[in-house]
Amino acid sequence: MIGVTVLVVDRDPRVRELMVRALRTAGMHALGAYVPADAVALLDGIAADVVLVRSDDEDAALRWLRRRTILVRVPSNATVDEAVGELLRALGRGDEAVSLN
Repeated sequence: MIGVTVLVVDRDPRVRELMVRALRTAGMHALGAYVPADAVALLDGIAADVVLVRSDDEDAALRWLRRRTILVRVPSNATVDEAVGELLRALGRGDEAVSLN
């Protein structure tokens, strides 16, 4: 998955960092943002292939992100493995998601 850039959005800095590390370990470029509005601002300066959001909220920023790039949204109680697995499935790499568990 080299060359894929993922923007990780999560209010919990510990979980956000764990997801960023897991994605980097999988060979992706990853960086974190606190809330979807931060991701919108970052997309003005970076080319993210996909945005992974762990949140239960629906807001205008999510609608904007959905129109701009691939948006993978998981519930706020999703584990790191579940979130990364959903991301891999969205990228057509479900076989790699299975190997995470």
